[in-house]
This record gives sequence, C-alpha cells and structure tokens, in this order.
Amino acid sequence: MPTPTREATPRTITPPGPPFVRGGTLVLPPLTKGGFGRVGPPNRSAMWKSIGKRMRTAASLILLLAAGCGHSSHPAGSADRPGREENKTAGIRVIHPQRRDIRMTVIQPGTIQAFEATPIYARISGYVDKYQRNIGDRVKAGDVLLDMWIPDLVETHRQRAAAVHKAKVQIEVAEAALRAAESMLRTTEARISSARAGVKRAQASYTRWDSEFKRLQELVSQRVLDEQVRDETYRQFQEAVAAREQAEALVSEDIAERDRAAANLDRARVDVEAARADLAVADADEGLAKVNVDYGKIKAPYAGVITQRNVSPGDYLQPGGSSSPESHPLFVLEQTDPVRVFVGVPELASYFIHEGDTAIIRFQAIPGATREGKVVRSGFSLNPTTRTLQTEIDIANADNHLHPGWYVTVQIVVERKQVWTLPSNAIGFQGQQNYFVYFDVDGKPVRTPVIIGPSDDTHTEVLKKSAPGANTNEWPTFDGTERVFAGNLDVLGAEASTTTQSGP
Repeated sequence: MPTPTREATPRTITPPGPPFVRGGTLVLPPLTKGGFGRVGPPNRSAMWKSIGKRMRTAASLILLLAAGCGHSSHPAGSADRPGREENKTAGIRVIHPQRRDIRMTVIQPGTIQAFEATPIYARISGYVDKYQRNIGDRVKAGDVLLDMWIPDLVETHRQRAAAVHKAKVQIEVAEAALRAAESMLRTTEARISSARAGVKRAQASYTRWDSEFKRLQELVSQRVLDEQVRDETYRQFQEAVAAREQAEALVSEDIAERDRAAANLDRARVDVEAARADLAVADADEGLAKVNVDYGKIKAPYAGVITQRNVSPGDYLQPGGSSSPESHPLFVLEQTDPVRVFVGVPELASYFIHEGDTAIIRFQAIPGATREGKVVRSGFSLNPTTRTLQTEIDIANADNHLHPGWYVTVQIVVERKQVWTLPSNAIGFQGQQNYFVYFDVDGKPVRTPVIIGPSDDTHTEVLKKSAPGANTNEWPTFDGTERVFAGNLDVLGAEASTTTQSGP
C-alpha cells in the first residue's frame, strides 16, 4: 500500500483521468435502507492519517528502545551520528516500473433474482372453473394453469363457426351459377354460328331464285315463255328473300343472347368473389371468437416455477385484474434457470468493471458453496443515492438449488494484464485522490504527481505522470524508463522539500 507522508500539507493536486481503486480488495458495507456500498466516496484522508499516526508512534518507540540499548558516553555530534543518518536512508532504492498482471477483487453484497418474473392476469371476464397448477409446480411453455367458465363466449364461437359453414355453402352456389353462365355463353355462341350458316343458305337460295327470275323475265319479254311460269318463279324468289331476312334476324337474336350470357357470367364471377370475401369475414369472426374462448385457458408463457397463486374456483375474474391496490395477479411465474445476481459496484471500482469479468458468488443460505458467473451487463448510470453501478451476473441453476431473493456475496475479479506497475511502498498520497512518487532526477528525489489504477497486495498500476518542468495539463503515460525511489518516503520528502514537483 502507498506510504503516507508527514510533510506539511502541500498544494492540493487533482490529476485528470479515470477513478482508481486502492488495495487488493475493495469491500464496502451495505446500506441499511437498500443499495450496496457506502454513500459517497471513502474518507481516504482520515484513514491514512490514522495509519500514519500509528506508524509514527511505533517509529518513536523503536527509536527510544534503540537509544537505550545503544547508550554511549560520546557527546552529541560524536562519530555515531553518521551511522544514524545511514539508518534513516537504509532500504531506499531506485527502481523502474515493471509490466505485470494486477488482479483486483471487488466484494459486495447482492441478491438473486429470477431471470424472468411474470405476473399473470386474465384477458377476459369470467368465472374460475378450475386451476391446474399450484405454487411450487414447475411448468413448461404452453401448460394450462387455469380453466375459466365462459358459456357466452363459447356460444358466440359456435355461431361464428356456423357462419363460416354457411359462407362455404354460398361459395359452392356461386361457383355453380358461374359454371351455368359459362355453359350458356358457349350455347349462345353455337347458336350464332348456326344462324350465320342459315344466313348463308338463305343467301344462296336468294341468289338462285333471283337469277332464275331474271332469266324467265327475259324469255317472257321475247314471248318464248308463258307469264304464268315467270310468276311462279317470282314467288319462289320472294320466299328466298324472306328466308334470308329471317336468317339474319336469328343471327342478331343469338348475338343479343350471347351478350346477356356474357353479362351473366361476369355477375356469376363477382358473386363467387363476394362469397369468398364473406367466407374470409366469417373466418375472421370465428377466429376472434376462438381467441376469446382460448383466453379462457390461461397458459404459461415460458418454462418456470409458479411462485404465487391468488385464485380459487368460483372467483370472478376481470381483464387485467382490478385497479385497486389490493388486487393480485392470478399467478406469478418465474424463470429460474439461469438466475440473475444483481450487485451494486461502488463508484471507485465501476470504471474497471466490464462485461465478461469473472464473478464468484457465495451464498448465505449454503455455507461454503460457491458458483462462478460472468458479468453480462450493467446499468451504465450510477445510482445517485448509493453511488453504485447496478451490475448483473447470470449464473446457471439447472439443479434448482438457488432461490430468487437470497442474499449473496459477490466477488468480482478485475484482471489488468501486463500493465505498468510500481511497488505500493513507492507511492505516496496527499488528500482524497492526489498521489505522487519520487523520481530520481540527477540523484535527487523530485516529487511528481501520478495517476494510478488498481492495486493488489504488493503492487499498484501507474497510468500517467505529471511531466516535470512542462505544462501542468500534460500527463504522459509511463514507459518503463522512469527511475523511481522506493522505501521510506518520509525521509525522501524531507530531502525533496526544496525540489518538489508542482502538479496541476
């Protein structure tokens, strides 16, 4: 751990950069009213002042004992004074930052919660017929938890199902009419063809008798043939004319009949489409009625365990429960494999907690038992009251030994791989978050502010340093070339009182 100094209070330094955690383990007691950790940052100044006071008292006792055991008749200022000065600087050495792994643990209380917890309510009004599951029962997704008595909705569903059947019959009738209209259209087209053939026959007869009448008319004018024969031929010609006109009229009549058949065919097609649309509407109505009936069977949305049952046969249920504070869900279903562990990480450690960090969970209800999990997510924002970051850890619970609501102790391991470190006794501090080291500059200790990271039992990560003689806003990172004094920082502080490096 960094060594406190006994120098007069220097200028307060507040270096930039991320928060940090001192010591191999950060443990804060829980609050009495919810939350985790202590309210506000720890009082590091008071803590280190107490430690420094105890160390100074112990050092004074050691010096008195040494003076008694090594009593000499030499006066003050004799030859033993250089030996005393050497004892003061004994153990001080110059070192370089070294890369190594830092393993820090954050220990906090937490609670187990179900992975999912769902209060289950009724979707429709009705009476409880029978409940199928009770508290403690394990269910699968889709298992029926409760049956409702809803005769009105059942009858509505029957009516809608009958309407679907009727719509299907109407489609069959419309399709039959469509087929009849298609047949009629084909019949009228055949008639038109036949009538047109009759027109051709009548035209041929007309042409024959017209030619014959003209020939006989010429013979009669030459007095070769009797007029009676000519008149008989003329009557035949008139019959041919009438037959031709009749055939043409039949063609027109058949064409009109064909147009009517085509219109009937179009209407039949529309009737089929309308019948199909009616069936779709009937299907939708029947589906809605079936959904309402299905709501009468309250089912489990996922696999889990029933933790509450607040219903009995004959109870009248309303959709979504009642708005009164005394209302309760019918059931509470919880998914317990895996389970979630929620823990409040203190502000000073929150910067170093990331997804995927390993967590060891210990249970008050099972002494000695531990399980390992991974940090899966965090709330990002800190609780303004407790100054903690809500962090979630998922752990498997296939054996169902872990119960939601248990108190646990969470140990999150923060791994810092191959970072620049110094021995903790090479780092001193002043105030809440102002840390420093003594650089070896031309053989003299120069006090320099630094920014540190996590620490284990012996070493501390060093992140940045104040650039000696440069702009106070410049904080370069450590590169391993720095020469740092380690040992009794009180002696170094006395020697460096005139060469202290000022920070921002």
